[in-house]
Amino acid sequence: MIYANNSNYNDGNSAHIDDRLSDNYETSVEKSGDVSTALTATSDNNGVLIEVDNQPLPSLNQEVLNQANAYFLAQQHKFNTDLYFYHAKQNWKNHEDFYKTIGSFNEEDCKSLVFAHNVYLGNLSANIEFDKGAFKSTLISIFKSQPYPIPYFHDLMQFKINNQLPDSSLNWIKDDLRNALHIAYLVQSIFYNKTIVGGNELIVHILNYLKYETINFNYTPLTLPYYANPVDVNTHPLIGVIETVKSNYFRNRTGREIKWLKGDDSDQIEWAYNYLSSEKRDHLILQDIFIPSSIEDKYNLILASLDVLSNIKYTYETLTKNIDMSDPTVDLESISEISYRAKIIDNMKDAWIKISASNKNEDLSEVKIYKKNQDQLDSIMKAKGTTANKVISQIIENEYKKVFNKD
Repeated sequence: MIYANNSNYNDGNSAHIDDRLSDNYETSVEKSGDVSTALTATSDNNGVLIEVDNQPLPSLNQEVLNQANAYFLAQQHKFNTDLYFYHAKQNWKNHEDFYKTIGSFNEEDCKSLVFAHNVYLGNLSANIEFDKGAFKSTLISIFKSQPYPIPYFHDLMQFKINNQLPDSSLNWIKDDLRNALHIAYLVQSIFYNKTIVGGNELIVHILNYLKYETINFNYTPLTLPYYANPVDVNTHPLIGVIETVKSNYFRNRTGREIKWLKGDDSDQIEWAYNYLSSEKRDHLILQDIFIPSSIEDKYNLILASLDVLSNIKYTYETLTKNIDMSDPTVDLESISEISYRAKIIDNMKDAWIKISASNKNEDLSEVKIYKKNQDQLDSIMKAKGTTANKVISQIIENEYKKVFNKD
C-alpha cells in the first residue's frame, strides 16, 4: 500500500495515525464492473482530495494463495523425497539382513527350499543331486533373480509346508535299507532310466523323492501288496499316502519265519540271493534297478523281496495238484492252508537244510571223523560262517606251519 506524503507520517511515527490526520482521512470503495477497488484518500492543506491506493483486493489474495500453494508443494516434495530415501535405505537394510539370514541356513534347509522352488515352477522330476555345500549358493542365486526376494521367500516357505513331507514321516526310512527297498518297489516306475548301486545311494534317492517330490508320490497310483492285514486309508492331504503305506507294511512284513536266515553268514546270504534270483523262481525285486554292493545289501534285498509276497493263507494244494473242491469225496480238513509267502520261505529253508547237510560231508569220504569231532567241526563252521572243507583246510595249513616252522 502507498501512503500519502504528509508531515505526520514523515515524522517517524510509523506505529499509528494522529487523530488530527484521522479527521481528514477517508476510505471509499468504488465498483468497476465486478471488481471492487479500494481507494485510500486524504486531503492536503487546501482541502484537495488525493487518491492514495487503488490496488484490487482479489489480485492481492491470489498472490498470497499462490505463494502458499508454492510453499506447500515444496514442502510436500521435500517430504516425499525424504520418505523415498528413507524407504530405499530401509529396503536396502532389510535385504542385507535377509541375505545374512539365508547365509545362516544349514545345508538341509537350503536344499529343501531349492527343491521347493523347482516344484513350485512345475519341475516335478528335477531331483537334482548337487555336491554338499552347493545348495546355499544356489538358493541365494534364486532369490537374487527375483524382483521381490523377501515376499518370494515367504511364498516358498508356505509352499514347502504345504507340499513337502515332514521329517517325522520319513524317520522310519532313514538308515534302513529294507524299508527303503519296500518304497522303491512301490514306486519303481520312477527308476525307468536309473540304476542305483548300493544301499546308501538308494536310501538317499528315496528320501529325496518322498520329501521333495511329495506331490508326485501322492498322486501316483500305488499297487500295494496283497496283504492279509490291510489298513484303512489315511486321507490326510499331505501325509496320508505315506502313513497308509507305512502302516500296511509294518503290519504285514516278514517276521519270525525268516529268523533262520543269518545276515552275518555270507555263504548263506549268497546262496539265498542266488536261490531267489534264479530264472526258475525270480522272486527278487528291483532286479537291474538296484545293484547290491555288499552282503548286507543282499540280505536286506532278500528280506524286502519276501516282504512283498502275499501273506494271505489259502489252500496251496488246490492250485498245485488240481484238486476239485466240489468233489464231495475230498477231505477238505486234510488240506492245510498256507500263504504264498510262507510256502516260498518253507521251500527255501528246506533247500538250505539240504545244502548245509551236504556241505558238512563235503569231500570227507576218504577221511574218518569221530562223532565228537564232527560236533566240534559243526560249531567251528557255524562260528566262522564257512564250510567243512575250508575249516579242515585251514587246520591243516596251521598245523603244517607249526610242525615245520613255516612262517
